[in-house]
Amino acid sequence: MAPVNLETATKVYRRLKIDQFMPCLLCGFRNANPVCHGCVSLLQPMNSRQCRCGLPFSAAPALTDTDSPPLCGRCIRRPPGFVASTALYPYQFPLDMLIQGFKYQGKLVNERALQQLLLHAELPWPECDLLCPLPVHWFRRWQRGFDQGERLARLLGQHWHLPVVTALARRRATPHQQGLTRSQRQRNLRRAFQCQTDVRQRHVLLVDDVMTTGSTAREASRALLDAGAASVRVWCLARTL
Repeated sequence: MAPVNLETATKVYRRLKIDQFMPCLLCGFRNANPVCHGCVSLLQPMNSRQCRCGLPFSAAPALTDTDSPPLCGRCIRRPPGFVASTALYPYQFPLDMLIQGFKYQGKLVNERALQQLLLHAELPWPECDLLCPLPVHWFRRWQRGFDQGERLARLLGQHWHLPVVTALARRRATPHQQGLTRSQRQRNLRRAFQCQTDVRQRHVLLVDDVMTTGSTAREASRALLDAGAASVRVWCLARTL
C-alpha cells in the first residue's frame, strides 16, 4: 500500500469535518452545504420562456427546438445582436445578497454558494463552442482582486466541459452601471469592448453574473460579431426584472 502523508490527510479530514458544520451563508444555521435546503427553496427559477433579451414571458406559446425565441416589444423595435439569452434566476432576494457580497465586498466564500446553484444548470445550447466571460476593466479587476465574470465562467466551463476563452477586453474604464437609465448605459458602453482572440466561425456563449438592461451584452456581442463570430448567445446567473 502506498505511504500516506499523515499531515496532508489530517488537514483534508479536518477541512471536510469543518465544512460540514459551516453556517448557511444566508440564514446562519449549521448546514453541510454553503446554502441550506430551506434557503435554496426561496430561489424561484426563471420562467423557461424568455425573450431574446432574457426577460420572462408570463404566457407564451410552446416552442419547438427549431423555433427562435419570442421577442418582447423592446427587442422588436431594436433587436439585439445576440441570438438568445437565458438566466437561471431573477435578480432578487436572497440571491442578490450573495452576488453583491461576492462582487462588491470580496466575500469569495460566497462563490461556494454560487457554485452549488450551478450544479444542476444544463447547457442551454449544445452547439456553443466556447465560453467567453464579460470582462471588467483591468483597473476594476485590480481594485476587487478578481473578475467575477471570469470566475463564474471557469466554474461553468468545468461543469459543461467547454473551453473558457477570454476573447474580450475592455478598451476603457466605464462608470458603474448601477442607477443609470437604459440610454445612459448605452452611451456609457459604446465601443467599450475589443475582441483580442480569433473567434471567426465560432459559436460563442457570453457569461455574466447579472443582466440588467442587456446593454453590456449588446456591446460585447457586437464586438464578437464584428470579429467574425458565427453567433453569440448570453448566459447569466440572474436577470433584473
